[in-house]
Amino acid sequence: MINVLVADSSAVIRSLLKEIIQKTKKLSWVGEASSYSQFTELCAQIKPNVIIADKSLFDSDRNSTLSDYCSHSQIPTIIYYTANDKADYSSKNIRFIEKPAFINFSSEKIAEYASFLEQQVYDIKCNLLFENHPSSLASTVNEDGSLVSELPSLSSDYSMRNFKAVLVGVSTGGPGALLDFLKGIGANFPLPIFITQHIDSFFDKNLIEWLSAEALLPVELAQNNTKPLAGHVYFAPSDEHLTFVPYPNDDYHIVLNHDAPVNFLRPAVDKMFESAAKVFGKNCIAVVLTGMGADGAKECLHLKQLGAYTITQDEASCVIYGMPKAAFEMGASCEVLPLKQIPKRLWSLIKKDED
Repeated sequence: MINVLVADSSAVIRSLLKEIIQKTKKLSWVGEASSYSQFTELCAQIKPNVIIADKSLFDSDRNSTLSDYCSHSQIPTIIYYTANDKADYSSKNIRFIEKPAFINFSSEKIAEYASFLEQQVYDIKCNLLFENHPSSLASTVNEDGSLVSELPSLSSDYSMRNFKAVLVGVSTGGPGALLDFLKGIGANFPLPIFITQHIDSFFDKNLIEWLSAEALLPVELAQNNTKPLAGHVYFAPSDEHLTFVPYPNDDYHIVLNHDAPVNFLRPAVDKMFESAAKVFGKNCIAVVLTGMGADGAKECLHLKQLGAYTITQDEASCVIYGMPKAAFEMGASCEVLPLKQIPKRLWSLIKKDED
């Protein structure tokens, strides 16, 4: 269990967060603080694994308290802020989340938020994974794009499809999985690859830099209203949904937006898949990798029903078998594959029969 300390000046919010935490499977509520001085005392006494606090608690002490905390704290911390009051501090251990309208939560919404909060805790604790992740996967394609080893043959409906994009949804355990995924694809992949990874603003740029140094494909944060290039990898920026719009001559552009979170998530995999269904229809490949929760499952099923090819990562190769499991159990998988074989399948899907 992960021991969580809650710090908020509101007794109502502390009580509600306690109820939410107690509905999770792997989080344990171990105490609460109503002031900054009490918070520091309890941190020393309890030594929690994770802290959930309100930004105003730090602000009430002195102006520099929050920046000092972000600079020195070694405890993974989720800090709630009110709309338009997000702090501009970066820390590998801190995640800022806009405070929802807790006071209006129904019992159903409490249960739903419990899953989201548990995912946020696991994600922040996994953020360091990519800093020391070993490069464990040799390239699965030759320089000319031929496969090192073959997979079972595809039906002609898929092997002759004019695919336009690869869409990847991933969360907890994603950085390490994405390293292996992109190294497995190798160089000169003929389609753009779009990735929605649940990660905060401090880590998205660090993740891009890290993957860029390791992968053989260009990796970048997606930019609004741009035409994607073949063989480039585009990440949804933190706090923005990655979507698509059609353009004349069978073309399309990337569109980033701040639409409402989907199941508290922005960016959301479901939002990317939903947009892809409208713009690409059956002419895309959707991949669901390791992650907690069920983001992507519903719209992955929709893509499969349209005729798109959908792949979910198998349990054995996942850090957290949540998102792929949800998609699989919903019937959204055309194929379940270990991580190491997914790049091979992508190459087999887009290579044209030259006979």
